[in-house]
Amino acid sequence: MRGFWRDELMANKRASIKDPDLANVGVALKRAALKARQLGFATNTPVYVFRDGKIVDIVAEQRAARPSKNVSTDGSGIK
Repeated sequence: MRGFWRDELMANKRASIKDPDLANVGVALKRAALKARQLGFATNTPVYVFRDGKIVDIVAEQRAARPSKNVSTDGSGIK
């Protein structure tokens, strides 16, 4: 029962936000996260996210998923 009442109270608070800055905070956070990812990928700077209970660098994941531009794809090491 305790969780039910807390959830009900939070649902009422969400519906009654009058301040436009507070009402749009979710949109602003998503926009900031997108810009952070774009900057991280553009500058090869780590961007950490919390995924499946772990802290993960998504830039390093992308780097590991695609072959380097300076390395041949046949494994010879000569481009």
